[in-house]
Amino acid sequence: MTATPDQMLAAGLVHHRAGELPAAARCYHHALQRAPGHAGAWHLLGLVHAQAGDHANAIVLINRALSIAPRHAAAHCDLGDVHRQLGELDQAIACYRCAIDADPTMAKAWNTLATALRDAGETEGAIAACRATLALDPGRIEAWYHLGCALQDAGQTGAAIAAYRETLARQPRHADARIGLADALLSADRLAAATPPGL
Repeated sequence: MTATPDQMLAAGLVHHRAGELPAAARCYHHALQRAPGHAGAWHLLGLVHAQAGDHANAIVLINRALSIAPRHAAAHCDLGDVHRQLGELDQAIACYRCAIDADPTMAKAWNTLATALRDAGETEGAIAACRATLALDPGRIEAWYHLGCALQDAGQTGAAIAAYRETLARQPRHADARIGLADALLSADRLAAATPPGL
C-alpha cells in the first residue's frame, strides 16, 4: 500500500526530531511528489535546509509554503529565524509580526520578536513583546531573562533586577541571568551613591 502524503510527513517528522535531516528531507520530498500543494511539507523541507545551514534554499522553500498557506504562523516564525541568523533584523521582525498576526497566542513568536527588537535597539518594543510572551507562557525562562536585559537597557534598573531574580528563581543556574543581576545591582548601587541625600 502506497503511503499517503500525511504518512510521509509523519515519517519525516520522526527522522527530523531525531536529527536525521537527510532522511527527513527524503520523506518530505516524497510527500511533495504526491501532493505538490502541501504547505506543511514545503515548510518542513525549508526548515531542514535552515538547520543544515542552507539559508538561501530555506527562504525559498518556506516562502513556497507561505504562498500556499499565507497564515501559516509557524512558517512565518521559522522564516524570521532564518533572516535573523543572516543578520537581517528588519525582515526577521516583519516575519515574527506576521506570525503573531496569524496566531496571537504563539508565545514563541512573541519571544523571538522580543529578542529581535532588542537586537535592533527597539527597547520599548522588546519590553512589550517580553511581557506579551509571559502573559501567554509565564514559565518561559528566556522571556524573563530577556525582559531583564531589555529593562536594563531602558534604565529601569529596579524592574530589571526583579526580572533577573525571577529568572534565577525558576532556573538557579542561569549564568547569564546571574551576570545581568550583578550588573544591575552594581548600577543600582552607583545610582544610589550618586544621588544627593534627600532627593
